[in-house]
Amino acid sequence: MSTPALDLLDVSKDFGRIIALRKVALRVELGEFVSILGRNGAGKTTLLNIISGISKPSSGKVELFGSDPSDTVNKSKLAVISHEMFLYGNLTAIENLEYYARIYKVPNMKERIESLLHSVELTHRRFDLVNTYSRGMTQRLTIARALLHEPQLLLLDEPFTGLDQHAIGMLTKLLLEQKRQGRTILLTTHDLHIASELSDRYVIIEKHQITHNGPMKDTSPEAIRKKYFSIDTEVATA
Repeated sequence: MSTPALDLLDVSKDFGRIIALRKVALRVELGEFVSILGRNGAGKTTLLNIISGISKPSSGKVELFGSDPSDTVNKSKLAVISHEMFLYGNLTAIENLEYYARIYKVPNMKERIESLLHSVELTHRRFDLVNTYSRGMTQRLTIARALLHEPQLLLLDEPFTGLDQHAIGMLTKLLLEQKRQGRTILLTTHDLHIASELSDRYVIIEKHQITHNGPMKDTSPEAIRKKYFSIDTEVATA
């Protein structure tokens, strides 16, 4: 059996008396696209924080590519897109990307930056300060930043929030391209249609535990909503 991109072994996380995750076990194979679904407060963001090393589990074990997540090599294989943009508002788009490109020692830096700015449709604003950007533009630049060093594992926490329909389509296209390139991707989203379009597999977290785990091809957004969520609950507020 090949080494998975991610292996969670009975991972739990408590914040004092508050339970965030309870004995979560999850294996994600190399090149797999998994959508993590669940209501607000179920533990999805906490799970991604633990995988990325932002937070440590209270108990259990996390392995990335067969070894410890804190390993320097593993950190270079990982990229996170979350509510925290990790961008500097008083720098331009190019200056932000150049800063991170130097940290990750990205080869052919200028060409790589120009290619990504074109992909996220920000070439025309590349010399503008980021603090002049709209929410959607900032999110698009965040995506470019995350892809700079061509990570093997992408963690995306509600990346479609605040994007207009054009930006949603652009991000969907970008993620499909990353999938075709063999990236391993974990996505948290409330949008079951996007999850269905992109994912190989869905995982549902309910009350801080994984309650369901199955192939996306065997179901539909409507079936997931009816089976696992209240029929009266809209996806956007699930």
